[in-house]
Amino acid sequence: MTRAPRPGDTDVVLFVRSLGQRIAGGTRAVLARANLYAGLGYRTTLVVTGLLDDDGDWVREHGLLRPDVRLLVLWRDGPDAVDRARAQEVEPVTVPRIADGPGVKRRRRTVGDVLQVRTLVDDKLRTIELLDQDTETTRQLIVLREDGSRESLWAFAHGELIAIDHLPKGGGRRRELVVDGRAVWLEAEVDGHVGTGEARLLLREEQVGDYAGAIARWLDTTFASARHLVVFADGENVWQRSLRLMRHPHLRGVSVLHNSHLAAPYDAAAPTKPHWDGFFSDTTNVDAMVCLTERQRTDLLERYPGLPLHVLRHAAPKPRVRGVRRDGDSVVFVGRLAPQKQLDHLLRAFVLVHERVPGAHLDVYGHGVEEESLKKLTTELGLDLGTTVRFHGATSQALHAFAGSRVAAMTSFHEGLPLTLTEAMSVGTPFVAYDCNYGPAEVIRDGENGFLVARDDVPALADRLVQVLQDDRLARRLGREAKRVTTSFSPRRYRDAWRDLLGQVASRESSSSHTVASS
Repeated sequence: MTRAPRPGDTDVVLFVRSLGQRIAGGTRAVLARANLYAGLGYRTTLVVTGLLDDDGDWVREHGLLRPDVRLLVLWRDGPDAVDRARAQEVEPVTVPRIADGPGVKRRRRTVGDVLQVRTLVDDKLRTIELLDQDTETTRQLIVLREDGSRESLWAFAHGELIAIDHLPKGGGRRRELVVDGRAVWLEAEVDGHVGTGEARLLLREEQVGDYAGAIARWLDTTFASARHLVVFADGENVWQRSLRLMRHPHLRGVSVLHNSHLAAPYDAAAPTKPHWDGFFSDTTNVDAMVCLTERQRTDLLERYPGLPLHVLRHAAPKPRVRGVRRDGDSVVFVGRLAPQKQLDHLLRAFVLVHERVPGAHLDVYGHGVEEESLKKLTTELGLDLGTTVRFHGATSQALHAFAGSRVAAMTSFHEGLPLTLTEAMSVGTPFVAYDCNYGPAEVIRDGENGFLVARDDVPALADRLVQVLQDDRLARRLGREAKRVTTSFSPRRYRDAWRDLLGQVASRESSSSHTVASS
């Protein structure tokens, strides 16, 4: 290992999919790291591979991203001067808006800050256009088939076309990225986790392998002059493959796991998820691999003995919550409304809770694909929607949501080390959680600062929630112990650990270019 280069001589690159107002825990963790490295003097770039349409204004205005972190957006910054010149030589893309005429009707309504214009032809809904309420510039155009299913999604930024997603009936998603609002420069199959779908540079009539390879090629070119380049690939997605496909001569790489690597049934004997098995076996460009718990590290080393594994945990935030009154009857969930979270278990447990604590209510903060089905299940279970169970939507004030409740709940069938665990505990709200692989047991000491329950044991979950709701003395004791998470998971430890890891990786003479055999 040689001496680490100075921060000002090193480019650090991190990925996010989007930077809208609904930011999940994984994205918050990436933003925290980007801010840390920029603050230390590294030339830090955040690469956005999704359809960001506000230039990052919202996250910067809310203090989530430092002004000196550079933003690179694939749809905006991917095309070069050649692509832009060739775009002027072709016929512009025609947006499929329906002209006025016989049988055409338009219905307008306002939803939040969006004006929605629904166009019907012969009483069949054919397009839905979403407009900014103030400027009436287009944000998105949804085109529907005769049978009412979605055919394509047209995305706009500041009223200019930026991307088209085509949705074949058989499944999948073919994305076309548009340069200067007029011509498609990149076409790629983007369905699935890891970016293996075919990709083409249309204006150059050139195949570029797959979607992950197209991103890798773009980054190699963008950072061609970098003397020291460290790329962080977080999560289980296209970025992991892009890191491994990059061919920059001065590249060092860090692969970060945010979740369990296990497939169903998610216990210690479960197989590795197929896409992760490939990433563990091929560590090209990966100088360090980070997981969030010692338990996961131990399991991984048993399967893949040569992995360059490190354990770096999330930091518990410093509680800065004032003026929030704790509701002694509230059970709270904060997170994605997704299958992984098994919120049907929480609702079924809450039926048992409400029978024994009639004044109790469940506050759900988040959004996701299961929102409507969960609301329907709430009613089917006989729980009053809006009173006994309250869906609040996504929140950017997670600490306030936790601080206002008596106890938090988690019923996931697998986790990494979710930020919500330490967020809730930092404000003195204990957790009752399934003891799933891997995160809860790393933070919760059963009976001391919360409770761990055997996975899928709904009655036991209900018993523990009732216990905390009914016993004021117990709730206060658990809450006091929960607050100690701010010491064991302190921001200083977090900063020092990620700073030291970057220094170690940046100082390597050459990047990893080997494979690890599965045991």
